Amino acid sequence: MYKFIYCEHEWGGTKAFHLEGLIFSKNFCNFFAETFTKIFVNTTGLKPSSKVTLAGYKQRNELPIYQPGLVSKLNLVIWIMPEFNDNVSFCWKSKTGKIIKPTDEDFDEEDLECWIEGLKPDEYWKQVATEKKSHPFQIANLPFELKVFGFGVDTVLRIYFTGNKEEIEQVISETIEAYNEKSEALNRKNGVVHNCRIFYEEPILTASVDTGSAGTRIIKQILKSFKKLKGIKKVEVDL
Repeated sequence: MYKFIYCEHEWGGTKAFHLEGLIFSKNFCNFFAETFTKIFVNTTGLKPSSKVTLAGYKQRNELPIYQPGLVSKLNLVIWIMPEFNDNVSFCWKSKTGKIIKPTDEDFDEEDLECWIEGLKPDEYWKQVATEKKSHPFQIANLPFELKVFGFGVDTVLRIYFTGNKEEIEQVISETIEAYNEKSEALNRKNGVVHNCRIFYEEPILTASVDTGSAGTRIIKQILKSFKKLKGIKKVEVDL
């Protein structure tokens, strides 16, 4: 799997990639690649690739690439080939109040809370429309037709069915509640769903899910939960 790599090393030594004076330790380089990739994929539904990557140049503004502090930031540029650029900031803070620098080799990854500011999933999907054929909702033995047009932080499920709409609403609600409870018990390891609104206009039940930090995992979980229901004919996943 591709990762967002912003630094490189000769693993037998300490030769580090640096940009505008910013140097990464080997451990921080690995930590950044793993963490940035995980957050980006969970939030946008897009995986890094030869087309979706990080630019090797700074933002076109006065911000430095690295801003240290109790909340530290790397101000970076998402590059979607051939020419789309978007400014984002990879942020981290220590639960114990330490200031962890990209040059630090020895630090506790579990002590860090990380997030990305400025992500725009809808815009990114417009830029990679040809990649919509590839999606993370490959589920075996679904008893209904599944079509995926797009997905992001705010994802819509259009459910075509015959039968009891209250039963579908209950399954969606219970699935989200169970997911959040399980993740909360693990210190939000798998993120949490922010909210879900359900609308009905015959013959379609529409669930608008703010996936929050749960990302695509909750959509896949809901689709799996539909297996036990009768009467669902087709589900469309869209933005």
